[in-house]
Amino acid sequence: MAKLRVGIIGCGGRGSNHALGYAQSDRVEMKACADIHAPAARRLADMFSIPAVYEDYREMLAAERLDVVSMCLWPRLHCEAVLACLEAPHVPRLINAEKPMAPTYGEAVRMHEACEAAGVMLTFSHQRRFGPHWAKARELIREGAIGKLQRLEMDCSNLLDWGTHWFDMMLFYNDDLDPDWVMGQIACVEDSLVFGARIETAGLCYVKWPNGVTGLLTTGRGMASPATIRVIGAEGMMDLDHGKLMLMKAGHPWGRVPVEADKIPGGDTSRHMLDSIDCVLTGRRSILCSENALRATQLIFATYESARRRSRVVLPLKTADSALLTMLDLGEMRIPDWPAFLSDEEEENGYELLFQGQDLSGLCCEPSSSWSAAGGILRGGYAAPGVLCSERLWGDVSVAFDFRLSARAEGALVLRADRAGEGIVIPLKEDRWAPRDTHSTGALAGRVAPAADPNTGGTRWNWLKASLEGTALRLTINNVAVLSCDIGTYPEFALLPPGAIALKVDTGTMDVRNLVAKGA
Repeated sequence: MAKLRVGIIGCGGRGSNHALGYAQSDRVEMKACADIHAPAARRLADMFSIPAVYEDYREMLAAERLDVVSMCLWPRLHCEAVLACLEAPHVPRLINAEKPMAPTYGEAVRMHEACEAAGVMLTFSHQRRFGPHWAKARELIREGAIGKLQRLEMDCSNLLDWGTHWFDMMLFYNDDLDPDWVMGQIACVEDSLVFGARIETAGLCYVKWPNGVTGLLTTGRGMASPATIRVIGAEGMMDLDHGKLMLMKAGHPWGRVPVEADKIPGGDTSRHMLDSIDCVLTGRRSILCSENALRATQLIFATYESARRRSRVVLPLKTADSALLTMLDLGEMRIPDWPAFLSDEEEENGYELLFQGQDLSGLCCEPSSSWSAAGGILRGGYAAPGVLCSERLWGDVSVAFDFRLSARAEGALVLRADRAGEGIVIPLKEDRWAPRDTHSTGALAGRVAPAADPNTGGTRWNWLKASLEGTALRLTINNVAVLSCDIGTYPEFALLPPGAIALKVDTGTMDVRNLVAKGA
């Protein structure tokens, strides 16, 4: 039997994860991959011996007769890419897509309905359904280990990016039953994005099903906090976390449930890819089908809608927008300006504000349109690439700030910089793959590779602290020690006079806040 021909759209971290899953199947062959960032596409092709590389996925769809397409793009690009697959000269039989489905409910519905009409299997990566511990919990629920299911309680960082998994788990544990209604509330007290998609900073969702089961999802904790699930039945409870399942039956203490499972490279994502191939070959419906994904997605946008209406939302959801985005656009919800201030510790240690949160006083940029200030945030690269420099010159210095980068953005922090942004350059990039080299985030550009991956991808805020004392350069990003080196090894750096603290944007955009510094 001929092997299924696979193409991958989006060659970052998730694209690599999908490819790893396909690599373990003898029923497919990876024929092509596409990414607007050519180095990412070439890297993936080299890793998995993929013969054809494209920068435009539409060209790939037109040129390659693909049976399977993995779509691993950021949420705002999902609908366009899925519909492009359906318009290709050779329409694929299977599309494995990344979650969350889309930034609006209407786009999610459109993808699902279009693929259903075309007879194309569309799945979304709610891969935890394949996780041994998550699946074992469902098995125990069905066996009656905790009696009749009554309530599901879950907690994570946000409703859209992580909440989509937890809403899917609620449905998974309640046999994918359609919920009756949702009641929710959200808050947006800072400018927060994940993979370019707007998220709330705190949320609360209460779900009711026709069988009497209720669900509660709370959000707002940082990504470093553990995400937990509690399943409550009439005769016991279960607590789940990644790699851990605890069970308590009425009248007995908590005990850990042993879970046996075959370990495979890539874990749950590989299980998703392998199962989807089996589904398309056998005609079996995937448990990660777009119908199930749409149920979870509906709960996200119904929560936003409930916050807009200030009332319960009876399902199915009739609105097509994202109430969160609409309320922000109309000014019905406002993200407050980020405050510029020194913490007590910073003030005691002699730091000063380089950006007071209002304008570019004390800073200069070239070209003049390349940097601006809005909402307490410095924004670079939106109008043009460019350099932002402190007017004050610094020799030995300690500087700290938060930053975030758009997709594939490339910029830098430069110490002892001249007005053109040349000096001791530390790259800051939206890069998410190994191996790290002398041009990766946190390197001494062209000289020393970073010691670790600080995980700066996904448009999340990252925290950076750099210090230069004599010839000792040290850098920490997201509490990871990234760089420690002696610039005296490089005469062109060691002889540099005092200079500006500079921020550069070469491609894409970079946002910066909490910019502080102190002299040695």
